[in-house]
Amino acid sequence: MNRVLNGILLLFCFGALFTKLPAVLARPYIAAVVEYSPTGSVFSQTPAEVLGQNLNNYNQLIVEAASLGVDIIVFPEYGITTLTLSSLSRLAARPFLQQFPSINSSAPQLLCDGNATIPDRDLVFTKLSCYARQNAIYVVINVGEIVVCSAGQNTSENGVCPDDGAFQYSSDVVFDRNGVLLARYRKTHLFLEPLFQVPIATDLTVFSTDFGINFGMMTCFDIMFYEPALTLYYQQGIKDFVFPTAWVDELPFLTAIQMQEGWTRFLGGTLLASNYHLPANAQIGSGIYDAAGAINYTSSPDSGTRLVVAQVGGNEKSTFADSVSSSTARWMEPHGMLYEDLTNYSNMELITGEAQTVSLCHEDLCCHLNYSIVCPTNEVCDQYRLFSYSGFRTLGGGTYTVSIQLCGVVACVNESVQSCAKPTVTQIAQINALELAGNFSSAHQIYPTCITKELQLLPVGSLQFNIYDDGEVGLVASRSLSETLAIGLYGRAYDKDIDGK
Repeated sequence: MNRVLNGILLLFCFGALFTKLPAVLARPYIAAVVEYSPTGSVFSQTPAEVLGQNLNNYNQLIVEAASLGVDIIVFPEYGITTLTLSSLSRLAARPFLQQFPSINSSAPQLLCDGNATIPDRDLVFTKLSCYARQNAIYVVINVGEIVVCSAGQNTSENGVCPDDGAFQYSSDVVFDRNGVLLARYRKTHLFLEPLFQVPIATDLTVFSTDFGINFGMMTCFDIMFYEPALTLYYQQGIKDFVFPTAWVDELPFLTAIQMQEGWTRFLGGTLLASNYHLPANAQIGSGIYDAAGAINYTSSPDSGTRLVVAQVGGNEKSTFADSVSSSTARWMEPHGMLYEDLTNYSNMELITGEAQTVSLCHEDLCCHLNYSIVCPTNEVCDQYRLFSYSGFRTLGGGTYTVSIQLCGVVACVNESVQSCAKPTVTQIAQINALELAGNFSSAHQIYPTCITKELQLLPVGSLQFNIYDDGEVGLVASRSLSETLAIGLYGRAYDKDIDGK
C-alpha cells in the first residue's frame, strides 16, 4: 500500500471506434443546466395548462441563459409534466404525452410568431423549437412520447403494439440553434415508471454541435448501467453527455452530485446534469462536470429553480458563482433522504491518533487504507468506519439486481452501522491523511465518491483518483479533510447483473 502519492489522474479510453460525425474543431463553450421545480397538477389541470405553465418557465430560463452567452441548456426529467405524471395510469397520462415529428423538422415560422393555434399534441415540440430558434441556443428537454399503433401489430422499430394501442416512452429531445429537432433518445432503464416502456433496442443517440462537441444522451437511472453511455464511450469515443434526471439522493455514496461527479471523473469526460428539484422527495443536485470534478453545481433544499452556468474547455474556465446557493441548511426539512443498507457489509472502526494501516475484505474484494484521523483536544468526535462489500444490490424498487464492489470510509455516531451518515453525525474528526485502495477485479467502472457533512462536494483537487501498476484503484487525499461525511470507491460489475443491461 505504500506508494508514491503523486500518481496520474485516471483518464482512460480504450481504442475507441468513431462514427462519422461532422468534423468541427472543438472550442470552449458555455453550458447551462437547470435545477427545476415544476408547477401545475396533472390531477386538477388540463394538459395544456400544465405543459403551458412549464413551457413558459422554460422560455424565461432559455432567454436568461441566452443573455449569458450560453450555447447549450439542459432541462430535467419530468420537468414539463411534473413527476406526478408517473403515478397516473397509462391511459390517464396519455393526454400529457407528445407525438414527435420526424428528426430534422422544425416549427413553422407562423407558429413561432404566434399567428396560429397550436394543438395540444404539438405544444411541446412547437414551443421548444421556437424558443431554441429565437434564442439561437441548443435546448435539451425530457418529455413523455407517444407512438400510436394498432394493438397486437408487430412493428419493425418498436416491436409488438401494446393492447392499449400505443407505445409510450420517456424521451429526451434536442433542438439546435435553428429550432430543428436534432435528436431523440428513449430512456433505457425505467425507475418505477409503469406508464412507459423500454425500447426494444437501446437508443445509442449522439448529436453534434457547431462548437465541435459530440454529445451522447442518457436519462437518470441509465447512469448506473453499461448501456447506453458506456457503449457510446467505448465503441464511438463519446466522452461528453447530456443528462436529464429526477435523481433521488441516497447516502452515503449515491447522492445526485456524488454520482454525477464520480461518473464523470472515471471517464475523464464532461457531464451536463439537470435534476428535478423536489427536496421533500430527496431530489436535488445539478451540475456541470469535467475530468477534474465539478466546474459548477448546486445542491440545496432551499434553492428552488436555479440556472447553473459554466464555461467548458479552454485554459481559463469562467464559472458563474451566483448559480450556487450559499445555504447550509442541508439536513433541515423538507430535505428527504434514502440510506444504503450497510448492515451486510464488512466494517471496522478507525482509530483516531497516530497513522494507521488497515485492510478489510468482503468476498473477493479487499480494501486497504492508510490514514491519520485527529480529533481536536478536549473534544469527543464521532467515529469513522471502513466498509467493504462485494455482492448484489436491488435497485429501482426491486426492478434490478446489480453487482457492486465498494470500499468506503463513513462517519458514524457510534459502532452501530445504523448510525452512519445520519443527521446526528455532528462532531466529525479531521482526516489528516488518507489513501484508500481496493482490488476491484470484477468491476468495469469505479466511481470516486465523496460528500461533506453539509452534503456538498469536496473542493476540486481534494482527492486524487489513481490506477496503480498492479491494477488496484485508489483515492489519495491531497490535503487535510474537514467535515467529511463519506469517501468511497463505488464499483459496478455489469456482466454480473441479474437484471439490467
